[in-house]
Amino acid sequence: MKNSFLFVALTAVFILFGCSKPGTSGPGPSSVVPVLNSTTVVTAITATTATSGGNITSDGGAAVTSRGVCWNTSSGPTIANSKTNDGTGTGSFTSSVTGLLPNTLYYIRAYATNSDGTAYANELSFTTPANVDVYVAGSDNSIARIWKNGVVTTLPTPGVTSYSNSIFVNNTDVYVAGVETVPGLHQAARLWKNGVATALTNGSDTANAAAVFVSGSDVYVAGCERQGVSLIAKYWKNGVPTALTIGTINASLNSVFVSGTDVYFAGWQSTALQGDAVIWKNGVANVLPNTTTTIAKAESVYVSGTDVYVAGSSFTTTGASTAVIWKNGVANPLPSTPGSAQALSIFVSGTDVYAAGFGTGTAGAVARLWKNGVVVPITSGATESGAVSVFVAGTDVYVAGYERNAVGTAVSKVWKNGVATSLTNGTFIGEADAVFVK
Repeated sequence: MKNSFLFVALTAVFILFGCSKPGTSGPGPSSVVPVLNSTTVVTAITATTATSGGNITSDGGAAVTSRGVCWNTSSGPTIANSKTNDGTGTGSFTSSVTGLLPNTLYYIRAYATNSDGTAYANELSFTTPANVDVYVAGSDNSIARIWKNGVVTTLPTPGVTSYSNSIFVNNTDVYVAGVETVPGLHQAARLWKNGVATALTNGSDTANAAAVFVSGSDVYVAGCERQGVSLIAKYWKNGVPTALTIGTINASLNSVFVSGTDVYFAGWQSTALQGDAVIWKNGVANVLPNTTTTIAKAESVYVSGTDVYVAGSSFTTTGASTAVIWKNGVANPLPSTPGSAQALSIFVSGTDVYAAGFGTGTAGAVARLWKNGVVVPITSGATESGAVSVFVAGTDVYVAGYERNAVGTAVSKVWKNGVATSLTNGTFIGEADAVFVK
């Protein structure tokens, strides 16, 4: 009886103070917010999108009901700012970030939420690139075309055939240099501004408009025109022609670049015994040193500060070629494995020097991109291809050219950081000859 009374009394004490009776279990451990290992490095950054994510290593004792990344233009983003919602539970997840602004610095971190609250991982930052338009000039089925962000426009060409060789965008104006065949006559040099053609030559003899450059209100076109038996290096400034050679030798201008008050042209001149790569500065010719003993051509010129870069090629008597970059007149051969190579375009971005062209491979010509003298592959080399033009915008490298398809038709292509986009469908022969990013 005494023991029974003591048991009842102890039970009352346990109940009164919220304690469990001897031999019974109490409530489980309390939960906490989730634990995140890290925010995934931000990749695939465009002007308006990016990819990130995170990794949740513990739910904290309560189920994760929401997870994702949050971001803001100031440090310390929370779920009160912009965020994704990428499911529930622990483990790794990937987040697609959208709705970003171009050319903007963002802060981002992964988050996870359970019934106890929201936890955040480490913070990262990234900057979206400026929103750009990619212009490409070329041809399809022997008709001059331009593509803006992949959308094609056919240039008005009353002639039989036409080709666009170069493109330059100045503010909202789009300039294209090229040629068209005048019925019953010859190939004539043309300049299109916003799709409206200006005749630089009348077709009485063969001519070519190879390159266009706009400086302020002045529009320069580099090219050539045949007069009698000779090809004369010629340029047009605002439509007015100037000859840089007098017809005693053959010569042509392939590129133009304006730096301040200085106007540079790159091209070539030849005699019966020798062909020279030449750069003209303000009308004065300077022959570039040849890495072989026969023929050299200068294809493209770019001026960066006080440095003048020229891309081109040297040829042997057997036809083998070496791609060359001349910097301030000093020749620097570019590697090509195996065989020959030619450099057709050059672009300088900061301290990096890019050249585009082609080398020889098992399938014939293979598109080549060189960065600071090192080959950067842009195709597998399984089919014939060529790189004709290079342009660098920020961290993005654009290359225009062509690649043959399975039936052997050349397809106009533009590569962005090595990823190809086809501009033509391969029904006809196509080529992309110039790229300009604005």
